[in-house]
Amino acid sequence: MTNESSRTDTANADILLWQTGYRIALAVFAAFIAIGLRRADSLELSLVADLTIGAGVADRVLALTVVTYLLLVLGIRALVRRTRAAGRTLSALMVVADLVVVFLLVFLLAEPSAYDRGLLLALFSLQVTHVFFGRAPALLMLAAISAAFLLINDIAQRHGSDVSWTSALTTLSFFFLGALLVIRVQSHLHARLATLVSIFERAEEGDFSTSYDVEADERPDAITTVGRAYNRMRLQLVDIVLTDALSGCYNRRGFEQQYRRELAHAARTKTDVALLALDLDFFKQVNDTYGHLVGDQVIAETGELLRAKARTDDIVARTGGEEFMILAPNTSAAGAHHLALRILEAFRRHTFGAPDATVSLTVSIGVVSETVPDESIAETLQSRADDALYAAKRSGRNRMVLWSHGLDALGFGQPSGEYPTIPGSARPPV
Repeated sequence: MTNESSRTDTANADILLWQTGYRIALAVFAAFIAIGLRRADSLELSLVADLTIGAGVADRVLALTVVTYLLLVLGIRALVRRTRAAGRTLSALMVVADLVVVFLLVFLLAEPSAYDRGLLLALFSLQVTHVFFGRAPALLMLAAISAAFLLINDIAQRHGSDVSWTSALTTLSFFFLGALLVIRVQSHLHARLATLVSIFERAEEGDFSTSYDVEADERPDAITTVGRAYNRMRLQLVDIVLTDALSGCYNRRGFEQQYRRELAHAARTKTDVALLALDLDFFKQVNDTYGHLVGDQVIAETGELLRAKARTDDIVARTGGEEFMILAPNTSAAGAHHLALRILEAFRRHTFGAPDATVSLTVSIGVVSETVPDESIAETLQSRADDALYAAKRSGRNRMVLWSHGLDALGFGQPSGEYPTIPGSARPPV
């Protein structure tokens, strides 16, 4: 929620920054024209303004309003540039300032029969507000527009003008209903755009599980076209972003995404999860002896072999150069032990590489299986699988070690020496 609010404030800041330039130019231009015409006696004050505050005061009010508005806009611009954020308060303040200027000009220069021009000008500002700031500020502005329109009509009536409230209320009603319809339509567009933004944000994090619901768009438009384009690209993006091109398995990013998802599910159902950390034995010698092309072929065949031996729901990933991991959901220690032995045997029987460069290769496997209490166990499981893998390699390679409490006490952290037999490990035949 905090990140979403921060992104919204940043987006509002960018909008306010470019809009303030137009506001300043428009305010200066309008003030120059209005004051110039007033000085040339080509623009008369409205009768209501003349009776209410007088011609001399009206000119000063007009000038003061413009100066205040410009100072406010420049102040907001400076603040936004410094903080690079603009919350709802600043957006609402800018909207209110726009309305004050619009209706003050209408009050000073238009007769009551032409006050509906203020609604026309405010409608443009209302649409801009909704497009760039959303529904809530637009509804606030609609209420302010209605109040300002009723206020200047009330002032005009109090000072002797012939105000037709029936006509004024009818005009306001049509404006209000039309504005609500515009807000409703644009809100629907905004909601669909927000859905697309959410999908793209999840894709940015490597989550391509959500597609755009094209069928929900009763009247397809440009947004629907973008949604269809994303749906067509989604599976390709999965391969590009989450899959290791050489082995055909998940890459580290794809594995982490699947890993967190499976842990969350296991935590809810209180089931076991097994993690197998695998490392090809003496793989560097393959590259040194046969070259990297053969090494790449070995990695590709390893990916095929692991996917063939894993179960349908298991997740196979290449997490490093010759390092792989298998996540086995709903798998006990016995099941993980059986899977590891099956993989060991498959490697012992398999010959890697092209016909002119056949390679026999073994694998070391570290295994851990736990009932998942919550998602915080993620790093612990990976650490335990790595410890078990390290134990397997230090005790002779070509075997698996099942992690258990006290594994460190067995001496696998020593740089040399004899290592005891690991309970549950499988040694190759002599």
